Amino acid sequence: MPAANGELASAKVCLYTNTPDETFVIDRHPVASGVAFASACSGHGFKFAPVIGEILADLATEGSTTWPIERFRRNRFGNATGAPAAGF
Repeated sequence: MPAANGELASAKVCLYTNTPDETFVIDRHPVASGVAFASACSGHGFKFAPVIGEILADLATEGSTTWPIERFRRNRFGNATGAPAAGF
């Protein structure tokens, strides 16, 4: 890209998120039937987007998935109602 060989016009820091244990959150909503959610943690989860999408589709349409997702459940940070733990 020869035209890009000029002065730097601007720059920004790339911020990303992580859970306290640096692992995804993938689960079903505790109250709303047919709703699934994930926090793939920004750039860390980018390469996992296809499988996370498949898991979310399974959870939303079937209520379960064959993928082993127990370590990604929301309640690992707090109570089973979905309320966040202190500091999260």
